[in-house]
Amino acid sequence: NPALPALFDAWSEGDERIVCNVPDGVARSELDRWLGGNVPHQGTPIERGRLTLIVHPFVAQDSFDRRLWSSDVNFVRGEDSFVRAQWAARPFIWHIYPQAAAAHAAKLEAFLARYTSGLHGVSAAAVRDFWRAFNAGDGAATATAWPSLRASLPVLSTHGRAWASALAQQSDLATRLVNFAASRL
Repeated sequence: NPALPALFDAWSEGDERIVCNVPDGVARSELDRWLGGNVPHQGTPIERGRLTLIVHPFVAQDSFDRRLWSSDVNFVRGEDSFVRAQWAARPFIWHIYPQAAAAHAAKLEAFLARYTSGLHGVSAAAVRDFWRAFNAGDGAATATAWPSLRASLPVLSTHGRAWASALAQQSDLATRLVNFAASRL
């Protein structure tokens, strides 16, 4: 994501220490660009200002889940990771894959509307502003939106737990399909 270098700058120059675990892969190319080609081996921390970055290998799904559960905020890409991030009950940012005819934009906005509907105005705006800027690849807007999102993390942690709990209360897909079919008879 082209917004990452500006976000890394904001974190490195920020008021608090941040440890960012980066999966080896696509994000590493942005990290490499930000570090001027000096990305260390996997597992070796690199510090810039208040930011510590650690590149990790991709892991099996259950290890990935543990990583999601142990993080203060998760950046995920892809729909499987998006679902797992919701079940992790932690604040998260979904970097959606672009689709033909900008279908991804409508999907992102639909989810944001639903996900933020139970949030207070300031926290809802912080989520929407950050997600939109990050998904647009707008580094300046992403860095500008970070402090509001950061300030909302305690509220978003509570919201993440409530969201996952509400998802758990829903019946499974097979039951819903049976009920739907039965209602049409």
